[in-house]
Amino acid sequence: MRRVHPAYPDLLPVTHAVRPGFLPMEEVTLDPIRMAVVWQDAPRRFLPGSALVPKNPVRAIAFSRVVSQRPEVLDRLRNRGSAILLVLDDDSLNPQELELDGEDRVFPMIPVLPPPLGGRFSPPEAWKNFRWGALLGLFPFPGSREAVKKMIDQLHGAGAGFVLTAPLLLTPKDRHRILETYDGSPSCDELENALFHADIFRGFRELEKDAGLLLEERGICNHLGCLVPRGYDEGAVETAAMLRLWARRLDQSRKEASWGWRLRRAAAALEPLRNDPRTLSRENNLRVIPGFDGWVEDFTRALWDGGRPLEEAWERWTEDS
Repeated sequence: MRRVHPAYPDLLPVTHAVRPGFLPMEEVTLDPIRMAVVWQDAPRRFLPGSALVPKNPVRAIAFSRVVSQRPEVLDRLRNRGSAILLVLDDDSLNPQELELDGEDRVFPMIPVLPPPLGGRFSPPEAWKNFRWGALLGLFPFPGSREAVKKMIDQLHGAGAGFVLTAPLLLTPKDRHRILETYDGSPSCDELENALFHADIFRGFRELEKDAGLLLEERGICNHLGCLVPRGYDEGAVETAAMLRLWARRLDQSRKEASWGWRLRRAAAALEPLRNDPRTLSRENNLRVIPGFDGWVEDFTRALWDGGRPLEEAWERWTEDS
């Protein structure tokens, strides 16, 4: 195991990864931790000899190709009560081969790259007894808004329990490689403009807003509040995940004037809570949690029951979409 710091900790709240993480494949894939492209000729990775895992329950991410060769690590994580986000990077692996049978704390996730890098995926039929989901990498390629809608509709129809969306971080080398692959194609000029000349950050914001609206309309969960290690309270973890998602959205819509940091501070104090925060709310005791000032308390109640703070934040975040 190793500690990891995801590129988007608000969206992917994992703290540890089963080494060595991903293994390169015969096709281009997505690394959810770095939100980066993994090319077919990526450096070879070796399986470590040690099978040590943290003594206390953690939120871990594991790749199915790795754990199929390191089953003892997966067993130890499960036995110690860790919550595991299992990235399905090999369609041929099924729960029986990994000795899993609908465990409460194992959540399969398929990583999906946008066209022209990917865009193709198969619903994990063998994992239907688990709460599974997907992570969609976003990039403002030509036709990306239509592609995002199509992928979310497919996932909704297949019964995905959650869908995360995050910007894809392409290096300059990645961009040149993509352009060289499609050199001479009819869309080459549009692709070059998207990769090197367009306002990429505006494109990211628009794609995240489009995806957020679609997920809201279809009733699909857009965060990982389900990753609950043993001993943690489900309501506390779920609420902390929603606070972090809205911290990111406030940052996008208010920029330097954002109060997103206040939501993150409250989420960090709320997450390890052993009691349901709704009980504290009914007793009017939410402010005993560090970071829960009056505004954060009102915003949290609005997340649970609706209300003006959330409505105002939603309207501001989705304006001009």
